[in-house]
Amino acid sequence: MKIYRFKCFLGVVFVFFMFFLVGCWDYMEVENRGYVLGMAIDKYPPLPQGQEDLEDYLSERELEKMPLHQGGPKYAYTIQIPVIPEAIATPEVAGGGGEAGALERTWDLTIAGNNFFEVNRQFSTRISYPPFYEHLKVIIISEEVAREGIKELLDMHFRDHEMRRRTRVFITPSEAKKVLDIAPRIDDYSSLYLERLPLNANKNSRIPHKTDLGEVSKSIHGELDFVLPRVIATRDEAKYAGAAVFKGDKMVGWLGELDTNYTKWARDAVVGGIEVVESPHPAAELVVLEITKAKTNVKPVIKSNNIKMHMDIAATFNLSEEFRSQFENAFDREFISEVESRVEEKLKREIKDTITYVQSEYGADIFHFNVAMQRYEPKVWDEIQEDWRDIFPQVEVEVVVDAKIRLIGLMK
Repeated sequence: MKIYRFKCFLGVVFVFFMFFLVGCWDYMEVENRGYVLGMAIDKYPPLPQGQEDLEDYLSERELEKMPLHQGGPKYAYTIQIPVIPEAIATPEVAGGGGEAGALERTWDLTIAGNNFFEVNRQFSTRISYPPFYEHLKVIIISEEVAREGIKELLDMHFRDHEMRRRTRVFITPSEAKKVLDIAPRIDDYSSLYLERLPLNANKNSRIPHKTDLGEVSKSIHGELDFVLPRVIATRDEAKYAGAAVFKGDKMVGWLGELDTNYTKWARDAVVGGIEVVESPHPAAELVVLEITKAKTNVKPVIKSNNIKMHMDIAATFNLSEEFRSQFENAFDREFISEVESRVEEKLKREIKDTITYVQSEYGADIFHFNVAMQRYEPKVWDEIQEDWRDIFPQVEVEVVVDAKIRLIGLMK
């Protein structure tokens, strides 16, 4: 009996460990993959421009062209792959070190085509490792491309199992490949540098941060207007602020940094940042407030076929800077109340102005008032859904703000 139990125990142990000893059917060594960190999409011809007269570049440009199965090239797709450490250390690649070496930390390959799947397979004619996209960090799209529509452009990215839904999507007013060409001073790769910039949204509300590939897919397939972050670049840094406005899947214009800030207030997307108001002091000094908490609720109010959006905002701040008289009034309740009133009035004014501007200039419901209608007034929404594009620019908005200052800092 004991022998039987022991055999049963060994059988169970054997079966248990079978699940940990089996190999993966699609297993591949990491050094045999071409890890794609970033992607840039420009209009054809491929970039960079301005180097057509360089003999060594003309040979590479020929490699960027390929016979297409159907039609002519529309886009220039660029992928960024990290260079292996041994190649970085090689003088022939690194150019002797210094800045030239920094520029060679990645290998950026460009191919012209009219669909990404065909171009992706064509990359295999130029690199010995198959492109692998599960570590793709950023997708950068030029304004010229975005204004024509991005739904078809990103179709494979929505479908393919290798594409990560958390991949960041950016729009640039210049050439997308130039953003990938950045040699950042404090990061190894431009793609990693760009991916981390949205993490600063808790410090600066001018940064639209809910703009990854999954959010884009949800907006496009849900027929929602949306914004994507604007990025502009120099040789060694990028600035990530402002936003591109999308009506459907086509870009229709830009929002400045401050308009982006107040759009986030309207969208209940503020996770941090600051507000600055004039001090109640006679000298009109500035009071700087740090946002610690913000919540926005939007609910439609229907009266006599007139649609009004009631926006209720609750915000909590810390008093970060107040220059007048060494904080002599910081503990004064009247002073605090006056500052709270001023920030409430400013938020109401600026949010309404931003909404009115977007309504009149773009007619794009980036504030998702249509979602509020579906949630709270489904019967009315069923009646007006087809005409919402015409109704949205006429929708009135009432903004109510309740601002509270909790902390004023430590003083001696």
